[in-house]
This record gives sequence, C-alpha cells and structure tokens, in this order.
Amino acid sequence: AVYIDTEGSFIVERLVDIAKATVDHCNEMARLEGFKEGEITVESVLSGVHFYRCHDYVELLATVHLLPEFIKKHPKIKVVLVDSVAFHFRHDFDDLSLRTRLLTTMAQSFIKLATEFKIAIVLTNQMTTKFSPGEDSRLVPALGESWGHASTIRVILYWEGQKRWAWLYKSPSKKESRVPYQITMGGVRDIVTFPADNSNDQSDDEPSSKRQKVS
Repeated sequence: AVYIDTEGSFIVERLVDIAKATVDHCNEMARLEGFKEGEITVESVLSGVHFYRCHDYVELLATVHLLPEFIKKHPKIKVVLVDSVAFHFRHDFDDLSLRTRLLTTMAQSFIKLATEFKIAIVLTNQMTTKFSPGEDSRLVPALGESWGHASTIRVILYWEGQKRWAWLYKSPSKKESRVPYQITMGGVRDIVTFPADNSNDQSDDEPSSKRQKVS
C-alpha cells in the first residue's frame, strides 16, 4: 500500500493497532481452516506500507507523477490512498481555472494508475458548507461537482445522532444504500443487530434486539 498524507494526520500507532488486529484475524481464520498460523506478522504488514508526506500541492503532484515507476519496482502494491486530496487545493488558490486543470490532470493520472496496474485508488475528500439563495445551508463534498464525476465510487461518511453511517452515494454496479459502522482499535467494523429472543439471560435494561457486536 502507498499512503500519501497531505494533512499531517497520519498516526503510526493507529497503523500498528490495525496491523495487529489484521494479523490476529488472519491467524484465527488459518486456525479454523486448518492452515499454518504465523504466515503473516505485524512486521510484514508494516513493511508493505509506503508513506509519503506532502506539504503542498506541488509535492502532491510530484508524488503522483512518480507513482508509476515506484509501483513497477514494488509490484505487490494493491492500493494507493491519499488523505486528503482536497487539503492543498481548498486554500491559497486565486486562479480557479488552474486549480481545475491540476485536479483534472491528477484525476486522469489516478485513473491511469488504477487501469494499468489493476490497483485501488482511495481518495478522501473534505466537506464544506454550501449556501444557496432561499435554501438552508448544507454540507457538500469539497472541490465541486466536477471532481465528483472523476470518481467511480463515492462513499460519504457522516454522523447521525450517536451513530456513524456510510452512504454509498455513487456506484456503477450497486444501488444507493446506507449502513452503520463503527471505528474500533482494529479499524473500521460493521454493526450487526440481532433479532429479539426470549432467553433467560436477556437484560431487562437492554433488549437483545438492540445489542450490537463487531462482526
């Protein structure tokens, strides 16, 4: 994996936590299937993550330009993640036409990468407030609609009350849908709600239909 950090929010300790959870899960699956455990280690997972810190849009564009040769030298790379693609393009850009051209060029580079190397490109975006005459303000993805068209799949993550939701907003093969999720020490996990039952160990304070667990 290639992780490109534009915001300075990358935390090594979180990556280690997720790597440990991944290794534990793989070992558990290997044990259940009768395979040898220990084939995947935390060190092997971490050694496969290549990190870049880009302090401005020039460094970001340069990194994207160099990715094809880097991936050729590291053919095991299967995903490139940019967090976030909007950070350096939202401020200090007086020439909006230049910004649009740069974003279009970068989007085309990512599409070519995904097609040529058969890898996934994950780009996080930021949210901004949009004001329209006669309408209430609302949150919309940054960088405008033109950038949204460049993505094959768009997922919007948001809070509703005390619960996190993932909204599949755009997909060429799946219908629009929303699902709850949670962030744990091991990373992103779904939430499963069990149907009610009449077992004796059911708590009077919390019906089993409302209990949740990580699957």
